[in-house]
Amino acid sequence: MKAFITLSLLYLTLANQGILSATGESVHAFQSVIVGLSEVASKDFNFQQLFAALDELAESFKERKNEENAFYEQEYQQYQADVQYYQNQITDYKNKIAQLEVDVKDLTDERSRLQQFLTEAKQDLYDATKLFNAKEAQINSDKSVFTRQFNEYADTIAVLDQAIALLNEVKDETSLLQKAENIKEVSQKMHNHLKQLSSKRVFYQPLVKALTQIAQNNYVDQENLNKVINYMNQLRQSLIDGQTSLQNQYDSQSKLQQDILSEIQAKITGIRDVLIPLLQAEIETKDGEIKALNAILNDARINLAEAEDNLSATQNRWIERTASHNTLIQQYDNELLAIKDAENALKKGGIFRQ
Repeated sequence: MKAFITLSLLYLTLANQGILSATGESVHAFQSVIVGLSEVASKDFNFQQLFAALDELAESFKERKNEENAFYEQEYQQYQADVQYYQNQITDYKNKIAQLEVDVKDLTDERSRLQQFLTEAKQDLYDATKLFNAKEAQINSDKSVFTRQFNEYADTIAVLDQAIALLNEVKDETSLLQKAENIKEVSQKMHNHLKQLSSKRVFYQPLVKALTQIAQNNYVDQENLNKVINYMNQLRQSLIDGQTSLQNQYDSQSKLQQDILSEIQAKITGIRDVLIPLLQAEIETKDGEIKALNAILNDARINLAEAEDNLSATQNRWIERTASHNTLIQQYDNELLAIKDAENALKKGGIFRQ
């Protein structure tokens, strides 16, 4: 019997020192030993040593339970700090992403407006260039018309000068006969040139008719000849006045057209050399800003995903830690209950504390 008691005490001592596994089966194992011991023990055996071992073992389990609870509480505080840290990160990243998205949209909208301005500027440049070419063609056409009309006046005045000089040489019938062919030739020239000026309301037919009649006469009607010469001089002055008016009108109109052409050219130069390059530079700048913000936005989204993953991993680890903690506490409670059951078994065997 002494050997049996000694083995029981050794078993309790090893369990108390943590050498034996702290499982339900271990408790039940030494509980069975104690029950058997209570059934065969003699009254001479000092069971107080056994009660002291049980108390020491119970105290050890309580201490381990308290240590586990304390350590769990510390870990819980750290867990809350970690969760708060990651939640703060997530909130910050979400706010940053929201602001960055607004900034990117604003820059994109501004870039779109600049692109619209650039498109309109290119259209304006196209329209202005087209107008410039049309105006330039109009100026060249007007100049060609003016030159033709001016030369028509000049040629007709020259023919009139020739006719006036020729008629001034007619003094008698002899000179008339000598100049008759020349007069006819000049009359035909006058007809041809004055006909070109009919649109200017130059009434030349009576004059040509008078010259033709003079060339056909065999006598000189000096009075009639002088009237023709006077009419030619009047016509000549009228043509000179018309030519001068044509020149003045052309000069005025040409200056106006040239001013318009200069304004169009200035507009073309401003659009082509200033506005378009400026808009292109602004668009390039906006593209750079958008690219930089998108890079920051992508980094923020990556950081947000990492923070959310870290939060989820932390929460999952805590769920596992809590499950492990609850299991361990339950095991300690089972150990303490088993010790209490063992003491009750001793009491049932008539063994009590002293």
